[in-house]
Amino acid sequence: MTRHSLQYLKPLVGIAAIGFLAACSSDLTGGSRHPVQLSFTTKTAISGSANGLAADFVVGPANDLTLKRVQLVFRKLELDHDGTADCTAEADDDISGSEDSEHSSVSHDGNADEECETVVSDPILVDVPLDDALHPVIQVPLPAGQFRELEAKLGPARTSSTTFNTDNPNLVGHSVRVEYTLGSSPTVLVFTSNVRSKVEMEFEPALVVDETTKNATINVDVRKWFLTSTGAVIDPGTATSGSTNLQVIESNIRRSFHAFEDDHERGEDRHEGHGS
Repeated sequence: MTRHSLQYLKPLVGIAAIGFLAACSSDLTGGSRHPVQLSFTTKTAISGSANGLAADFVVGPANDLTLKRVQLVFRKLELDHDGTADCTAEADDDISGSEDSEHSSVSHDGNADEECETVVSDPILVDVPLDDALHPVIQVPLPAGQFRELEAKLGPARTSSTTFNTDNPNLVGHSVRVEYTLGSSPTVLVFTSNVRSKVEMEFEPALVVDETTKNATINVDVRKWFLTSTGAVIDPGTATSGSTNLQVIESNIRRSFHAFEDDHERGEDRHEGHGS
């Protein structure tokens, strides 16, 4: 089964979507494969809401910037057993549609094939939750074993991904889309980026998949996307093509991902080993 867009939905609907995907994949969950949930969170030690139910994110001490919606496009997700293979390597990052297939990629050598396990091979859209809670996005059947790294290909969907682009016209040519307001103004503005990056998220300790494994979590620190190294707020409207501000924001985006095994679904990396 191919899902071109697995968007973050409201909790009950999201859970139903996960169950549907798992049912479609039941033929792959044999004795050596186990269904593992992949969740997203933006929870940090400085989360602004005591109950984890903030409506949106405020950036800056003077409420300079409020994030209303954050969307990301991943072209693929792969797990790496020992953390040394280049699992998300692709033949061409161009999105002009010259590739015959969304799956056009560099052929891995035999060792890379053995080291890599595909989680998602078609572009997916993730609406990043802005309430500091943990939100399940997908469930996939994974083989038993140990994985040291999760690799994600952040980038715009190719033009050959017609279903995805038709379903998500606001994301065509973009890998990041943010709706925001400035100061006390109610006007909703939009920031987009076509940033392309291989995001490597090391599991420490390693992710161990077996019959007891339930969930792995990706934490996205969106609070830092629009901040300089000194903590000053960057107005996304000034991040024009080729500008220093755009370079800073895109660098912050690339460094904002962290993955960890999270079987207790706390949304917090306590560096606990498997079964802790």
